[in-house]
Amino acid sequence: MAEHKCTDQRMRNARLNLRMAMVLRDTDATNTAKKAGLSQNALGTFLRGASNISYFNLLKVCEALDIPVGILHLREGITLASIRAHNRILQLHDHDLEVLLKTQEGT
Repeated sequence: MAEHKCTDQRMRNARLNLRMAMVLRDTDATNTAKKAGLSQNALGTFLRGASNISYFNLLKVCEALDIPVGILHLREGITLASIRAHNRILQLHDHDLEVLLKTQEGT
């Protein structure tokens, strides 16, 4: 059975990645929580490892930081390059994305 505690590695990765995203966005937990519509305590206790956070609230935090939720659980998933790449991909039309993928597959 999978571990569902606050100490699960995926949750530790999410905490570290959120902290990294806040540094990259030049903000802190207080401002991020406010922008996400959460209490400072809700985000702060999650970041300290004292509690988990609901998926809905995690989505709100990711939206506030403009980061993809899908890479939060990955070890060192949040980097300036990964955020920039994600944002660029979102801006591409499907056809252009297909061309880019075919080009990358050919290298």
